[in-house]
Amino acid sequence: MYSDFLTFRLDLTSALLINRANRVYREHWDLDVRALRVLRLVCAEPDITPKAVSQRALIEKTLLSKVLAELETRGLIKRNMHASDRRSIALRATAHGLEVAQASEAVGTELEVELAKALSRNERKMLERLLDKLSHSLLESDCASARSARS
Repeated sequence: MYSDFLTFRLDLTSALLINRANRVYREHWDLDVRALRVLRLVCAEPDITPKAVSQRALIEKTLLSKVLAELETRGLIKRNMHASDRRSIALRATAHGLEVAQASEAVGTELEVELAKALSRNERKMLERLLDKLSHSLLESDCASARSARS
């Protein structure tokens, strides 16, 4: 049965978690998980390029463009010409953007604490180790595939 596949169960769990977080984040800031992820990245790395945000946040460029436009319209980020590469855009959070990012991170931590209540401390640590192991394995496999494709 399709629901027995690990990928389905991970997708279902992820969707449920994101839906819960979206409800909370929209209530507070009228932003979703994706927009806040982008905002936090911009706050963490002033002058980051949209390309780097796309790669780190795992967001397709067209969708990222919409998210950046919304954040800019709401006065949470600014776009400037990149100092070292005038062909690139540099993203920087505004003071209000920094406030929202910090507050949303605190709320995100509360959501994680709530989630963790379903697991014991050992189960939580085990889950984190297993997810790290799976993601590292997949990344290594992707890198190996890319190297062999270039050869």
